[in-house]
Amino acid sequence: MNSLSSVNKPHACHLCDISFNKKYNLKRHLESVHAEQLSSASEESSGMAYNTPSEHYEPPYKRCRVVESHDHVNEESSEEEDSESEKEAEDDEESANEEEEERPSSDLEDNPIYQDWLEEANEATEDMWKTKFEKCINEGMSEDQAREKAHVKTLWAVKRNFFARFKDFLSSCLHLKDDDTYQDITWDLEDKMEKGMDINTALNRVIPKHQSKFAGLFIQEEECDNEEESEDDEEQ
Repeated sequence: MNSLSSVNKPHACHLCDISFNKKYNLKRHLESVHAEQLSSASEESSGMAYNTPSEHYEPPYKRCRVVESHDHVNEESSEEEDSESEKEAEDDEESANEEEEERPSSDLEDNPIYQDWLEEANEATEDMWKTKFEKCINEGMSEDQAREKAHVKTLWAVKRNFFARFKDFLSSCLHLKDDDTYQDITWDLEDKMEKGMDINTALNRVIPKHQSKFAGLFIQEEECDNEEESEDDEEQ
């Protein structure tokens, strides 16, 4: 994985200390951040030019001869700059997407829940990965190349599986956030962990403490099972 932080940024702003890797980004920065400064500088420059005799003054009859050719050249130059800006904008957007995907986040990487979901997602897509890997080997790739190619080809499936688990978790949290029992258990867990207790020990102590609150839930399940058994006996 390439580090985007090491990319050279040759386009520096002359009004502040910020540098950019794309000329388009510098132009956009100047127009959005330093617009007033540039406007003031332009007005001062225009005033100086108006009051200062030009060493290269040309009479009007000479200027009118070349104005048409200058306009033509300016139009071509403008079109080239627009085309270049569009290309740089596309490159910048692509670089931003790559940066968003490749930028490491220690908070995510160190979170055991995310790691568990990722491991489960990899296990769920293992058969797909093996199929891609064997295909690459049969095409003549080395094991390292085939392994990398299979990873790229199955990454979409791993992501889909990972975020499906995340979605289920968030859905559960949203349904439980206003539940009194859930809040009591959560507060009890946080209190014990703040006192230095590890999460597994806290869970083993808190869950049994609140387990009786769920008795009604299991009684309903038992009643439903008994009703189904009674209906089966009557049919027989």
